[in-house]
Amino acid sequence: MTIATPPESAQTHERHASWMELFFDLVAVAGIQQLTHLLHHGPTLADFGLYAVLYLAFWMAWAVIMLYGNIARDHTRVPLMLAAMLGLGVMAAAVAGLPQRHATAFAAVYVVLRIASGSLWGRGKVVVDWPIIEMGAGVAPWIVSLWVPAPWKYWCWAVGLAIDLLIMFFISGERLLAGVQDQFDRRLKRLRKHRDIDAAQVPSIEAVHADPVHLGERLGLYVIIVLGEGVIAIIAALGDQAWTPRNLALGFGAFVILAGLWALSLLYGGVVARLLGGAIPETVLSRRHLMVMHCFLTGALATIAGGLGLTIGHAGHLGTGIGWTLSGGAAAYFAITAVVGLRTPTGWRWSVTWPVPCTLVAVALGIAAPRLGALWLIYGVAAIIGWALLWEHRTERGLRRAKQEQDGGAGR
Repeated sequence: MTIATPPESAQTHERHASWMELFFDLVAVAGIQQLTHLLHHGPTLADFGLYAVLYLAFWMAWAVIMLYGNIARDHTRVPLMLAAMLGLGVMAAAVAGLPQRHATAFAAVYVVLRIASGSLWGRGKVVVDWPIIEMGAGVAPWIVSLWVPAPWKYWCWAVGLAIDLLIMFFISGERLLAGVQDQFDRRLKRLRKHRDIDAAQVPSIEAVHADPVHLGERLGLYVIIVLGEGVIAIIAALGDQAWTPRNLALGFGAFVILAGLWALSLLYGGVVARLLGGAIPETVLSRRHLMVMHCFLTGALATIAGGLGLTIGHAGHLGTGIGWTLSGGAAAYFAITAVVGLRTPTGWRWSVTWPVPCTLVAVALGIAAPRLGALWLIYGVAAIIGWALLWEHRTERGLRRAKQEQDGGAGR
């Protein structure tokens, strides 16, 4: 067996999301909106758990199809993309009935999408950046869940997703290829016992990789979609309230939070900018790890988006669950940023500048949220985001000034 790998130049040329891919992402808009609705009734710990499981499952299904478009490039099959879009739409629609109904429909569509994803790229191709496509162990608990009643059904989902995450964290592309090669060689050996096979008839195994530039754009667009859900949540919440100075101040503070998260995530030193901007080489953080971190990060952002709408809509009585939706999402965002920061050249020194302190302050805000009230909570979260932005802005300005001085000295 031979393993063919496309040349690096074929992977790194600049390309942008197609109209089909942008249309496909509309289902992500609907899905995130439906998922955040699970938190709209003063969420309990069980609600948070179900939300986390459903978000991870929805993101996994979206990522499989997104990667197909990334790798297939101009050969993307539009009917297949539309069928997948329909399936994700069914999953999104099923969320509204959970946990009382539609759980089996949600699981069934997820199983179909995951099983079908194994044949999207054709025979003989191994997607080394996404091991769960080749290793479907995480789908088995979902299949079992089709015949299991709640709440065990949701535990089956959680186990399946945990298996997928373990595969993503611990199975490298090289190990995956070695496993596929070993399996192929065993089958070929059995066939040769019964008949002669010409060497020219032995197919090759092609290792396919994601286009890094296109992947960065697609993941960045997904972040914009999640932040867009926050804009929708703020507008909807304000539309249901009297426009008193206090409520308008809440809306302004919420907008400041979203604008700050946009700048921190995509412009300055936040986790997305570092992951997608090339600050962390692939030798340090592989693409499969990058995507898992993106999943966790956007889940935190979606929680913040839902928490903003909840906080404005329940400003008169801010319950513990509502307070934790906003502050807990912020704490998760900063904690993920701190973890990724450990893999940067600056390591823990950068993580302790603002990601770790912001995580601790966000947790404190969650504990004190019922006593603080909606206004202080929103502006507290806005303050820690502003602190992080200020730190990154000053750091970037200092680096730019140092580079100019270095270039000036070299010119002399």
